Amino acid sequence: MNIKLLQRVLAPTLALLLAAGSAFAQQSLQDRLLQRAIEATKCEEIPNNGRYCTYKFGKVLQIGIKDVGGSDTVIGFHNSNINNELYAVMYFGCVSVVPGHAHARNYDRDYGVFISPKTGNLYRTSSECQTSLK
Repeated sequence: MNIKLLQRVLAPTLALLLAAGSAFAQQSLQDRLLQRAIEATKCEEIPNNGRYCTYKFGKVLQIGIKDVGGSDTVIGFHNSNINNELYAVMYFGCVSVVPGHAHARNYDRDYGVFISPKTGNLYRTSSECQTSLK
């Protein structure tokens, strides 16, 4: 009888712990991508061209934004290929860095980072990035 009670208590607890562990692993993956994006970012002021930011994820993905926040903002996808680990697309006015075909399928649908062409900053969600455009 005690064993059955123990099973009824432990089974849901174990399931909850496993689910929490999976969510933690997902968060860690998102945090690692954000950290990679931070390390990939380099911004500088260029005379007559304003602030220029580059985002270089090794040889996998390279993006450049000229005149960040200015009146003549230009976004360049210097290297973006859906067959790589990561690639970039425009998503509601922001640059979205998302997993490509070569990425391990260990992420959820919210995995990615967003770059605001208005601020040059990185955001965890598209809604945060979209807010920066106003």
